[in-house]
Amino acid sequence: MSQEARGAHKCHRCRPHDGTGSFRQEASGEGPELDTIDTTFAESGGDVFFTAAYSAREIAQKRARETGGRVYVNNVSRNIKRRDGVSVAYAVADSEIYTLRAPDAWHREIYRAYWPPL
Repeated sequence: MSQEARGAHKCHRCRPHDGTGSFRQEASGEGPELDTIDTTFAESGGDVFFTAAYSAREIAQKRARETGGRVYVNNVSRNIKRRDGVSVAYAVADSEIYTLRAPDAWHREIYRAYWPPL
């Protein structure tokens, strides 16, 4: 299949994940599932505050002002959901936020898909 047929690479920013830890793969089934809230982190290792549903943007902006963090937009995946099943729209953290994703046509190994800032 040609690259034109596969479409364009659409990551805001990405890079291979060089960290440790086990992540669920088709063969092993161990660790947290990729492309979920459980595999979404702040680059600094700090806490991430997730918002979803009604007024999510306003809630995220208020939290960012209160904590000195920055708001990031989830354009990575609709699979990133809170425990109550609502898809996360925004997150606040003190550093860049990324989600670990499985290899695909553009990435040969588990990679970090970074969320763009608001």
